[in-house]
Amino acid sequence: MLFVLTYDVCTEDKAGRRRLRKIAKACENYGQRVQKSVFEFQLDKKKYFLLKKEIMKIMNKKEDSIRIYRIVEPKEQYVEEYGNFEAIDYENDTLMV
Repeated sequence: MLFVLTYDVCTEDKAGRRRLRKIAKACENYGQRVQKSVFEFQLDKKKYFLLKKEIMKIMNKKEDSIRIYRIVEPKEQYVEEYGNFEAIDYENDTLMV
């Protein structure tokens, strides 16, 4: 399943900046960054729940915001991409230009 996760972490203090780095690192372990606070993931249900659990543990629910979208596949029918971006095809483990 294809997911898009976006986050907005309050970075007004040191703890917020630490959460921001931890959330980004957790996301990098599961998918690829497509913009500064936006990641795409190709995950099965188990990995999706592991990612979600990890992110929810890190975030501050009073200060931070996380949104997760499931993209209906085939992605090409629902996602338009413009500009400079190199995607990774996780099924074939290759770089797509």
